[in-house]
Amino acid sequence: MNRSASHRRLLAAALCFTLPLGLVACGKDDASEEGLYVGEAAAFLTASEEGGDIGGDAVADADVTTMTSMAGEDTDTLNAEPTDDGNVCDFSARRQEVLDKYDTDGDGTLSRAEFAELRADLGERRDTVRPRLAALRQRARHWAFWRVRWAFDEDGNGKLDAAERAALVDAMEARCERLRDERLEKFDANGDGKLDATERQAARQAVLAKWREKHQALVAEYDTNGNGVLDDGERVALRQDRVAAAQQRRATLMATYDTNGDGVLSTEEALPLREAIQRRIIEGRDAAEE
Repeated sequence: MNRSASHRRLLAAALCFTLPLGLVACGKDDASEEGLYVGEAAAFLTASEEGGDIGGDAVADADVTTMTSMAGEDTDTLNAEPTDDGNVCDFSARRQEVLDKYDTDGDGTLSRAEFAELRADLGERRDTVRPRLAALRQRARHWAFWRVRWAFDEDGNGKLDAAERAALVDAMEARCERLRDERLEKFDANGDGKLDATERQAARQAVLAKWREKHQALVAEYDTNGNGVLDDGERVALRQDRVAAAQQRRATLMATYDTNGDGVLSTEEALPLREAIQRRIIEGRDAAEE
């Protein structure tokens, strides 16, 4: 794990030098166990807000059942109007949402019992993210967050240790900051560093316009009965095509990273792919607004 530890140190250094001061990566935030789990829950909420293909190359470690579930979630996202309110990404606000949800006695911190509830609700794998945490978002993209987790599980043991969790939180906060800056650059017309109601509406309309364009293209391709919407059978066809695309994507990735050709990624083979996904996350890539 020497390479992994070295990579994390380089990751933290890169975040400190390339992003504004005050981020977790620069040691300015709560690195306690509680703080890391709150940050991971905030990362889940942030991933749920997006509509893009965050961490998409994690499909290299997905079987057909997982691909089918991913395709179902992605199809639902494609067919549901975005809930984006036009505001900027705010990781601190997501942290506060988590604290407000679990700090039931209102003392500003999580008791042992409250912290245990957060950990249980967050879980480690897709099927253990419980409804109470997911309910903080109208659209909970469980598989999108599974892909993020996979990228930071560098030892491949199926769960995150403290260092891996810290790297995930740092990267998702950095991603949020980059996406925030990109939206401000596009829509902060008066240059005051925030979006007023008019600017937020413009941002929301831009998101809706892009979604409608993609949705209309899907309807044109899959609406075989011509009623202007995708019914159940047509959505099945869309999911099947997305599973096939995921299988092709996996085959391409395996050709690059499965160096011994045994059809699975060992921990050593997967690490370069995980690191590549991490970089894309930090850079704000694979977001719906790209």
